[in-house]
Amino acid sequence: MVHVLLAAALLSMALGALSGFAVLASVDYPAKLRALGVVNPMRVRQAHLDWIIMGTVMAVTALANPQLPDWVAALVMFGGVVNPLTFVPMAFSTTVETTKAFQWVSFVSFVSLSVGLIAAAIMFIGG
Repeated sequence: MVHVLLAAALLSMALGALSGFAVLASVDYPAKLRALGVVNPMRVRQAHLDWIIMGTVMAVTALANPQLPDWVAALVMFGGVVNPLTFVPMAFSTTVETTKAFQWVSFVSFVSLSVGLIAAAIMFIGG
């Protein structure tokens, strides 16, 4: 599972790199993004940064502890993948974040990442 976590990390960083073009468009060609339905370009930037940040977090976690139990890797991966994705619907809607479904997914994602990273840290420190 650690191998899958590392693969997710690399894909996340690749998405972060590719989404840089959307960030560029939000600065240089905002009308084109609006034509595609983007109503909040700030969320494009947040997704871009979070893909890079979460990719780095997942990679460091996987590389620091290659014997990480599957359940911990799964928690980190779920949170690390879902957290950046939550910014995407917010780029296209100003109200999606007020829905119960969105709030539940966001909450579960943050809890998953937090519990997984705390567990990974404890396991790494405890040797």
